[in-house]
Amino acid sequence: MHFSAPLVPLKNISFPWTESSDRSWLGISFLSWPDAEHAINVMAQAAPAIGHNKTSIRIEWADGERYEARLDITHATAEAPSPIASHIRRALEFVAGRLRPGRMTEEQQRAFLAEDEQFSPGRAAWAAKILDGYELGGSP
Repeated sequence: MHFSAPLVPLKNISFPWTESSDRSWLGISFLSWPDAEHAINVMAQAAPAIGHNKTSIRIEWADGERYEARLDITHATAEAPSPIASHIRRALEFVAGRLRPGRMTEEQQRAFLAEDEQFSPGRAAWAAKILDGYELGGSP
């Protein structure tokens, strides 16, 4: 029987800055994915009819690992079940070489990832470590 190690739990999620007119969520440390997802969905309701609001997301896990990203929120974001987790998971899968966007050929992705590794050594391995061993919220 094979047992996998438990995932490193989330410590908190915060939004350091946003272009959204709803700034009521800034400065709050969310202790769960659902709470942070709810906040982003409410902020998305204040998004412009055309375009998006950029919002910074900082995730920290119990062991001190951190991930920072920018999410462009639109009205459609409010309809997504887990926009933060989905965005983070896709970004990490791309960096780890596990996901290739349809607009990229395999050769383009290999070139991009090789250049990324040159400028950020170990980034692909780090992304794989987070994907495989850390709580990421939402459904995979």
